[in-house]
Amino acid sequence: MQQNSPHNPLTGKDNATIRRLRSLQQHKFRKKEKTFLIEGVKMVEEALRDDAGVTMVVAAPSLVQHHGRGLIKLAERRQVDIVWIAENLMQSVSESITPQPVLAVVRMRNHLEESLLGGAAGLIVVAYQLQDPGNLGTIIRTVEAAGASGLAVTPNTVDPYNAKTIRASMGSILRVPVVLVQDMAGFVQSCRRKGFQTAATVLAGGRTHFETDLRKPTVVIVGQEGAGLPKDMMADIDLHIRIPMTETIDSLNVATAAAVILYEAVRQRSHADTQ
Repeated sequence: MQQNSPHNPLTGKDNATIRRLRSLQQHKFRKKEKTFLIEGVKMVEEALRDDAGVTMVVAAPSLVQHHGRGLIKLAERRQVDIVWIAENLMQSVSESITPQPVLAVVRMRNHLEESLLGGAAGLIVVAYQLQDPGNLGTIIRTVEAAGASGLAVTPNTVDPYNAKTIRASMGSILRVPVVLVQDMAGFVQSCRRKGFQTAATVLAGGRTHFETDLRKPTVVIVGQEGAGLPKDMMADIDLHIRIPMTETIDSLNVATAAAVILYEAVRQRSHADTQ
């Protein structure tokens, strides 16, 4: 449903819709409204096609020249409001340096811990106080690619709905269950009651990921960039996994380390299925 048209776009920065869109650049307003912004033709099309909770499409007139006609028809089929805004306003509501001519407001999904614990994959990632949105977004993407059940994030972790996190996830944020876990110790105990083992990487000691049995249901816990996981938490983790590296490298990026462990779990389980 079009609220206006490409020939009659909103032009005023003080318009209530424009103010609302700008407010969603801030965590506190995203949390209050339980909505977030996604940008770009491909991601908005995916969200509309998958019925991912799009409540509004915001488009600049140039969208019709950027292969946007299919997107517009999808929005109309889904009965999603389309608000047309002037080209120069897209810069003020987008967090991209060179914004595409479309974004959308998406409703956050209320995923629960049980959705992770009951996932058929038996593979969960926990992000403990990660600070870099690019790392978190890449991990979300890898969780989907590896077929894991989802991601748990602890307090003091960067907002999963930060614009940079969303871009790094390349749309996976729309599909991967992301659950905020307030009580980390309690969540780990719930996982253990369900038969999960816990795993984390270490720089020295432990077994390599090739030598570690990851065929069992596993919770992979990744720690804050630089600081890693607290010592008391590491002491309670079942598997300390070392990723072999040459002497010239002392550590891997946290998102890369998570991908290495997840795909070793995928490899082991795939191999077990063929035997």
